[in-house]
Amino acid sequence: MRNFSLQRKLIFGGLALLLLADVAFAYFSVRLSGSREERQQALTSQARQVAMVRADVKRATEIREKTPEILKALDEFEGSLLPSTKGYSVITQETDQFAKETHVVMDDVKFREKEVKEQRNLTEVAVEVTVSGDYNGIVQFLNKLQRSKSVYIVDGLEVETQNGPGVVGALKVNLHLRTYFRKA
Repeated sequence: MRNFSLQRKLIFGGLALLLLADVAFAYFSVRLSGSREERQQALTSQARQVAMVRADVKRATEIREKTPEILKALDEFEGSLLPSTKGYSVITQETDQFAKETHVVMDDVKFREKEVKEQRNLTEVAVEVTVSGDYNGIVQFLNKLQRSKSVYIVDGLEVETQNGPGVVGALKVNLHLRTYFRKA
């Protein structure tokens, strides 16, 4: 009987040892499979980053190749701007002509010059123009400014209605424009 008791203890001990080994193998198996998934995710993430960097390098190369064309176009644009020696008179003439053609009254034109620090050959000129007339005339005036050979940037406009005796539907518009002159 003693023998049986010892055998039973040895069998239980062996089973406990096998069970412990099984639990340990299951634990390591789960850890290893988790690491494999994490490594796969890290690899996928790094592949995405490499693709993004390659795309950035490709875009930078394209920009570098197009830079001479862009600089040439900018030089042509600067050459098309009015020279500062006659720019003010051209703007005044042009706005007067547009006002006559569109049947609006130009009340006031003011100029404010500002140095462009990034470009040594350009001068920025803020132009304040006040025109009065009907809606269609003012829209035509703005269209003529837009289609002009001179460069005008409309920064904003303020509209007031002019109601009074004998005046119906008249508007007064203060235009805030910007243009550029090249230094002569």
